[in-house]
Amino acid sequence: MAESSSPDIYAGFNDHNAALETDGIEEDADIAAAIKTSYGNRPIKTGQKRLATGIRMGTAVRTGTAVVGADGEAVMKRPMTAINTAGFKPAARATSAEGPAAVAPSGAVLEAKPERKDDVMRKLERKVHQHLEDSAMLASKKEYAKSIDAAKMAVQIERQLTKLREDENPDVMNWDLTYAVQVNLASIHHRAGMFSEALHQYQAIVKNRVFEKVGRLRVNMGNIYSAQKKYLQAIKMYRMALDQIPYANQRMRNKVLRNIGHAFVAIGQYAEAAQSYELVLDQRPTKMLEGGVERKVAGRDFATAFNVVLCVFALGDRNRMQSAFLALLQQEVSSPPDDARYTNLHNDEDVQIVLDVIKTDTLFKAEQRERLAADKFIVTAAKLIAPCIEDTFEAGCNWCIENVRMSKHADLAAELEITKAVTFLKLKEFSKAVKTLEAFEKSDSRMQSAAATNLSFLYFRKMQYSQADKYADVAVSADKYNPSALVNKGNCEFVNDEIDKAMELYSEALTIDSGCTEALYNLGLCHKKQDDASSALQCFLDLYQILPNSADVIYQVAHMYEILDDVDQACDWFIKLISIAPTDTSILAHLGALFDMDNDKSQAFQYHWEAFKYFPSDISIVEWLGAYYVDSQYPAKAIQYFERAALVQPTEEKWQLMVASCHRRCGDYQIALETYKMIHQRFPENIECLKFLVRLCTDLGLKETDTYTQLLRKAEKAKELREHRSEQKGRTRRRKPRSGRISSGSTDGSASLDSATRSRRRGIQSAESDAPAPPHALQEQATAPSPPEMLPQLGGAATYSDPMGNIPERPRTAAVRATQEDEWDDHELGDDMLPE
Repeated sequence: MAESSSPDIYAGFNDHNAALETDGIEEDADIAAAIKTSYGNRPIKTGQKRLATGIRMGTAVRTGTAVVGADGEAVMKRPMTAINTAGFKPAARATSAEGPAAVAPSGAVLEAKPERKDDVMRKLERKVHQHLEDSAMLASKKEYAKSIDAAKMAVQIERQLTKLREDENPDVMNWDLTYAVQVNLASIHHRAGMFSEALHQYQAIVKNRVFEKVGRLRVNMGNIYSAQKKYLQAIKMYRMALDQIPYANQRMRNKVLRNIGHAFVAIGQYAEAAQSYELVLDQRPTKMLEGGVERKVAGRDFATAFNVVLCVFALGDRNRMQSAFLALLQQEVSSPPDDARYTNLHNDEDVQIVLDVIKTDTLFKAEQRERLAADKFIVTAAKLIAPCIEDTFEAGCNWCIENVRMSKHADLAAELEITKAVTFLKLKEFSKAVKTLEAFEKSDSRMQSAAATNLSFLYFRKMQYSQADKYADVAVSADKYNPSALVNKGNCEFVNDEIDKAMELYSEALTIDSGCTEALYNLGLCHKKQDDASSALQCFLDLYQILPNSADVIYQVAHMYEILDDVDQACDWFIKLISIAPTDTSILAHLGALFDMDNDKSQAFQYHWEAFKYFPSDISIVEWLGAYYVDSQYPAKAIQYFERAALVQPTEEKWQLMVASCHRRCGDYQIALETYKMIHQRFPENIECLKFLVRLCTDLGLKETDTYTQLLRKAEKAKELREHRSEQKGRTRRRKPRSGRISSGSTDGSASLDSATRSRRRGIQSAESDAPAPPHALQEQATAPSPPEMLPQLGGAATYSDPMGNIPERPRTAAVRATQEDEWDDHELGDDMLPE
């Protein structure tokens, strides 16, 4: 009984309220109505005014009301949270210019609090600064159109800001911001090349008296006039700006004075320019020394001092040249070569570590560039005035060297000595150059290496290879990292046929200096001499990447492709070479020969014609053009070229024979006969001329046939006697037949012909055959010795077929025509005409 009376701790654990069930909640109409007017759709009430008293937020809904179910039992209904029953209806949100307006629960729109003018002005000022920054960034990227738009927007907003401030408090104005936006717009116009707009903007700023110290903007206006080459107006603006710049700002004044000097130089007024530059050198800042003494600091303006030298040199004043050069030597560099900051006096390892680090920083590199620029100015000025300040170049150069030795730039004296020696080389005074360079044999290693390098080059050019080799060894021993010395040594080995040693030296020079173009070019020549065309081509292609406009390099590349039988590539590179050297007739003719070898006659003729226009006296070009027209069956056009060749070489009878042959091919037999007679008068022993005279006289039925036949017989006998005598003398080298000066061959003017032309020569037929004569066929006709069976028969009539076509037949008196078609076989030979 006791156990049953005790309470159950788990009693009612599984009991639940039926109103909390979720099954079918979506179909519940009350829930759907509550969702539509839930609390999440209410407007935010933060910042709203307190609601008026008496407004009800809504009537509470009783919970737990019993509802009778289907089974008659009471069921608890789900608690409701909707407020529709309170009469609340959401209103549309009203907006204003400043943002969304507050909305009361009852639907009433609450007005926003107006923004203060100070806040508005601060916002506008921030926008102005933002547009200024955007404009500057766009201008740095050279997007000038967008930059100008941003600058104009900044000006527009700043005007609105200025108007608001004038209305609020006229005494508090930010004129600096106004000045900034206007100068920014003018500056961007200037950078964009819109000079008229920039000048208009600058003039508006300068005329505005609100701005203080705007006179320096006239410097910008002067720069614009200078860019427009209106130098007088630029000088006016510079001087107006100079008057408004205080003396305390000496650096700015010196810049303006330099601009004035530049403008005077541009208009050729060198005296005024020199005066402006000298004023810059005199106006140096001062410093107080011990004892209250003021002294001007040393000048460091090498560029201005060098400009003074240039101006007085243009004026031709010797005395002022010397004083200007001395003023240049008085300038000092900020960090001399022996600066203690970069010297480890006590050989401290820690100090050396620090020195190794600072020698690679930006400051050290800037100081090094300054020293190099100063050395360049001094050396250039000395080379410029040395021939003018004294009667001779040597005396003037010695004066410059002595003054440099006494200055703080004494280390440049040795370099001036080298310059003097090189100038002697240019003046062809080799003895003085050698004497000057030999004085460096006991100098420091760097200058000794430079002098020995120049001596080696000098002796190499004079083809004194032993002396060149000697000084090349001296240069290499003095400085083994001197690429020029290694190249000179390699050149000496090259001329001694030590190609392998030369290649090693060139390769070492390239290891030291990969940009040594001389070593790379010579290395390619070594490969070329060893018949390694592929390696040579690679060297020259690498060199072409460094020197793309070098005619020598392009020629070597083209020649290598030609050696490798790549004619197309060779032609392409020769065409590229012609674009650099368009008047080089040898290249034009060679390119034409390549196209001729490729059977491209039109291109071959084009380049030979271009070469002929630039050099009409080149025998090989004239000969090719004449042969081309003969090959094209236009012998009349070939006559002018062979006549020009006869003018160039009047002692060569072959050109006149070609002229006569062209007349004969054209059917002008009378002119051809007169030409042959003229040739016979000048060269009476020429057998070929006599043969054609006999033939033409026979064809024309002239009485001179017997006369020329007898002369031909005598010439043949004289030729045989000469040959017989030459054999009796027992010469090891047989003389060429003297029947005609060109009888044994025609090598003049044809040595440069290509292989295709030579192959055509081997297949040439007789000049009198029916087949058309290819190029140089006339040359073969005039020079090839005729066999005895080609001589005409006495008393017979010779006939032949013309290559230009059939001609009307002449009356014939000869016997039956010979069956073999040859130019002389239609005649029977008499016994007196046969060779003995």
